Amino acid sequence: MWPARAGDSGTARRISLGFLAVTLLAVGCTSASSPTAAGRASITVAVTSGADNAPLVIAGKNGLFRDRGLNVVVKTYTSLRQEFQALKNGSIDIAAGDYADFFYAEAVGKASLHLVTDGYDAMSNVMEVLSLPGSGITTPQDLVNKVVATPEPQLIPANNGPYASGSVPYNIETLATEAVLNSEGVTPTSVAWQPTPPQDMIGELRRGQVSAILATEPYITQAESQLGAVEVMDSCSGLTANLPLSGYFSLAAYARAHGAQLQQFRAALASAQANATAGGSLQAMLPQFTGMSTQDAALVTIGSFPTSLIVGQVQRVADLMYDSGVISTPLSVSKLASG
Repeated sequence: MWPARAGDSGTARRISLGFLAVTLLAVGCTSASSPTAAGRASITVAVTSGADNAPLVIAGKNGLFRDRGLNVVVKTYTSLRQEFQALKNGSIDIAAGDYADFFYAEAVGKASLHLVTDGYDAMSNVMEVLSLPGSGITTPQDLVNKVVATPEPQLIPANNGPYASGSVPYNIETLATEAVLNSEGVTPTSVAWQPTPPQDMIGELRRGQVSAILATEPYITQAESQLGAVEVMDSCSGLTANLPLSGYFSLAAYARAHGAQLQQFRAALASAQANATAGGSLQAMLPQFTGMSTQDAALVTIGSFPTSLIVGQVQRVADLMYDSGVISTPLSVSKLASG
């Protein structure tokens, strides 16, 4: 999803992996606690399509879940909001997604959650603010009094009308970007965030409806290739470098009842995450799932897939949320991971 840059000009040669299909969909989902015909316990995992969930594909393809006595069924949803509702109503057992959203849901009492494991961490250029060439917007300071399109909120509300200027962050993207703006001496309230469907961002930038966009892949690549868009700032740099972005969550009650299955799920996923981090398995699978050439797949650079949950790392997200006012009381990731 995030290939390496071709040079220092700011124009990236990226291979778009955002549409990576999760192909482990099974027919006739069984409940997580019931054995399958083969005697394996079944766990249903909800995802939204993206390369950040690729290790699930690797684990299924390589039989890592099967070898640990699990039948993992992956269901793809179009939004994290849908995932969360499915988790609450018991349609699925584990949901993968944005740490900021799930932490918010826990903090405001929308659900009692358990953090199963870490899923995906940032690297350089996985999340950027981009503007048109010649716009005069080339630094974070140039964003003052400008309108910036951002991904739409899911579980965290965006306040203050059509533009969220003056509001707190409402997803992992605005959370990370506001932290970097602060470190650059730019008051986040001086920038007008405009929640926008990701597929509409490029058109709005082209038409001048917004001055910049806050994007992830595949929209970074598309903006650069279609508009010659240039990077204004890397949202995962400095104090947000290597920021954990997404994880796997279950309801706390499910975790208490199915601890053994979750332990096996973590172990299998960790093996797949290690393969994805090493690159070999993931790179080899990309042509099959995306249609890109083998040569292009070899050039891809993506974020990191942790092989274990490092609570202190993930706590950075919760601390940023508290410091920026997204949540009103501190949230303990340690308790979420153990309870």
